[in-house]
Order: sequence, then structure tokens, then C-alpha cells
Amino acid sequence: MKTRLIFSLPPSSLRIGVVEAENVQVKDSSAEYRARVNHEIEHLLSSDFIYPDHKQKGIRSLLKTFGFHPSGRSRPASEFLFKDLQNRGGFNFINNVVDINNHISLVSHLPISVIDIDKSGFDLCVRVGLDEESYVFNREGHELSLKKLLVIARNGAAGAAFGSPVKDSQATKVFGETKNVAFFVYTSSNITSEDELSRYLDTIARILKSETGALHVKTLVVDANP
Repeated sequence: MKTRLIFSLPPSSLRIGVVEAENVQVKDSSAEYRARVNHEIEHLLSSDFIYPDHKQKGIRSLLKTFGFHPSGRSRPASEFLFKDLQNRGGFNFINNVVDINNHISLVSHLPISVIDIDKSGFDLCVRVGLDEESYVFNREGHELSLKKLLVIARNGAAGAAFGSPVKDSQATKVFGETKNVAFFVYTSSNITSEDELSRYLDTIARILKSETGALHVKTLVVDANP
């Protein structure tokens, strides 16, 4: 795996799953994959569905470890996707790579970042956002404050952040020209066992191969404090 993560964090139970893939073809998801997604998220649209309390509280507790308060517009991406799904009454298909990200985030109830790794570089740092730090997260130019938020950033002197469990930077998002990608699944050792997280990563890897023609797909589970 080319992606290298350096942790610069206070002690925590943070556990990150990484999937790296080369030579992806970004396009609309196939009809077969759309059918699979719609089948697997169907139960989430039921008025009787109850969001898993241990996942919601666990992720929020993890982010609070670093001083961040996840709520409202700054709630974890997995919660945002669930609310958006119910409000729309269906899955919002964007492109095959982003669809994989959102599909697995919804079924796992874990926030996931997906980035164009050529835009970010492979040497990365997992750290806490600075007090005055922010990045633009959409086409409209809206900014997310990164103060006390767990972020993934470029390693080195510049060290600009581009990913988080809340929203990702517009600067490294996946578009049609993207060729190489990396997924980062955020959880903790208190929420998700290594075996369970590995299964989610393997699922992402399999779908990447079948839906995008990805080559050299690799997975990794890493604990911030092993």
C-alpha cells in the first residue's frame, strides 16, 4: 500500500480502515449495482427503523475525545447520509466511486471519506483540526470549521486537511478524471472489531473491482494507539 498514515493525536480508541485502488473508471453505477444498493438500504427507509444507538453514540463519543461537538450541520457523515436518505425517500446516486462510499457508510453506520489520492498525495497525517482551520466542502463554497475535529491532512510543511468524519474537502473529491482513490473508514476499537471492519473493507474492495475495474486494490486496518 502506497498510502502512509502518521498519527499526531492524543490517546484514543480511533481505528481507521483504508482501501486504496488504482486505475478506477469513474462513471455512473451499473443497473445491477443500483439494484443491489436499493435492496440493501430498503430497510433504512422504514418508519420503524431505529438508528443503532451504539454506533451513533460511539462515533460521537470518539469525536468528542478530541474536543469536537458533533451535532446539527456538523454531525457525522453517516448520520447525515441516513437523514438525507429518509428525506429523499431513496438513495442519491452520484457516481460509482461515491456511491460505494455512501452505500457502505449507510449499511455500516460509519462515516467514510473517499478522496482522489493523486490530489492529496500518499504521505498523510491524522491529527486534530486547528482553531482557525477550515476548508470548502462543496461547489457553492461553503466552509466547514475544523476546530478540534479529527482530520486527515497532507503530511509535511503545508499539511492542509482534506478529509474528516463530517465532510470532505472539495479539493480532493472524486470526479470523472479521477484515476486513483483511497477510502478511510472512521471507527474505534470500542465500536467495531478488526474482523468486522475488515469485512467492510473487503466489500468496498470487491465492489471497486467489479464496478470501476480497479487494479491493485489493497486494504489496511490501523489503530491510532495499538
